Amino acid sequence: MDNRKIIVSSYIVTSMLTWFLSRSFVVWLSTVNYAIRRLPGLKIFLEVVPAIAACAAFVVLLRHPNVNLVMDEVVAELKKVTWPSRDDVLKSTWVVLVCIVIISLILALFDMMWGKVIGYLLS
Repeated sequence: MDNRKIIVSSYIVTSMLTWFLSRSFVVWLSTVNYAIRRLPGLKIFLEVVPAIAACAAFVVLLRHPNVNLVMDEVVAELKKVTWPSRDDVLKSTWVVLVCIVIISLILALFDMMWGKVIGYLLS
């Protein structure tokens, strides 16, 4: 696999996200549940469980052959993508922004018209 650095980097990011989410869940669980809040080793528990979950996620991703095969194919396909130039992106962005402004003005006009009609009918 020649894409190993990219794949391992994505596994590291995934394990960091796993650590963050599991730590947030454990903190939320400890704030919601009074019995958990009273546990003597809660501070250690708040740090150890998410770290173990993150390490486990990294090891499982690294050792699983199907995941590695899929990730290798994803990276290979992303290398084949032809990315647009900066000028193309800027032009497309301006087109989208102008269309959003025009459609917003049309919707605002319709909203004001229907508001007047409904106000006239109700009074």
